[in-house]
Amino acid sequence: MSEPDDLEDLGSLSDDKSDTALPRIVELELAPGASKRYRITTPAFVASLVQEGTVDAQLTATHYEHSFTSDISTTPRIDVAADGTVRNWTLTVHNRGDAALETKVVVDVPRAQAELGIVSDIDKTVLPPETSAGLPPPYPGIATLLRTLELRMAGAAGDVHFVTARTPEGIIGIADWMAMHGVPAGPIDTGVSGAPWVAQPEKVRDVSRIFDTRVQQRFVLFGDTSHRDPEVYAEIRTKYPTRVAAIFINKVNETVSPTRVAGMHLVNNYAEAAAIAFGLELLTETEARTVMNAARTEGLAITAAQIDALLDAAR
Repeated sequence: MSEPDDLEDLGSLSDDKSDTALPRIVELELAPGASKRYRITTPAFVASLVQEGTVDAQLTATHYEHSFTSDISTTPRIDVAADGTVRNWTLTVHNRGDAALETKVVVDVPRAQAELGIVSDIDKTVLPPETSAGLPPPYPGIATLLRTLELRMAGAAGDVHFVTARTPEGIIGIADWMAMHGVPAGPIDTGVSGAPWVAQPEKVRDVSRIFDTRVQQRFVLFGDTSHRDPEVYAEIRTKYPTRVAAIFINKVNETVSPTRVAGMHLVNNYAEAAAIAFGLELLTETEARTVMNAARTEGLAITAAQIDALLDAAR
């Protein structure tokens, strides 16, 4: 937990270092009546609090003549912008309640309402099974698909989140593997066990936390049929019925019960996923073709005529 006495520097929101991924999330505990200050270097930002309790709090942001104040509530939010100049803002969290405030401070860049968030599993969704030669390249087209969805409509980086049943030790080297193969960077929420009865509720909690820190964003969800991704995403869709733009499930089992993937898009490859995304107006035709051609270049056996047929079927 952060200590409430000193100004804490959260750095610049404009850099793209892997260790400063957006949104910045800081855990904080404040006594009644106490406050905590943060320095944020950016032209504009959005800050909010996410807590499991019901303690009233307030956010303020200042820079000389510029001042912003949120409402007092259990979930305050503040949108800060001036004239586009990079400034050293001071964000202050105030505990306005009568009990200790245990919360997460979430700071992000402003994002267009149409900008999509992405939540993806890793194994058998992005990363094929490991071989004796080590980690293979990603499934054909998935890196380009994730990158295109993240950055389309002049979107900012920082919209991709990975959720895995792997333990923290199990993801050592995964970020480097992603960077090597052009998979967009993003925070990785790890697990404690691959056992379905452990991994499913844990993934639901992890994905829910992502949704709760991006309250104005809709999401595209990626998973596979090997474990419990369809069941996890079904729970998320029920919990956030207006926030799920699409669910893509990579078919890695020979047979899949239709009830497991009801209302989801079961795909054999990511060229199919790109065509469906075009039909859902999540991608333009040009963007979809870029993904599909990347999949072909990366080893997917698909012809130009088959690409045309998939797009025509999605119109």
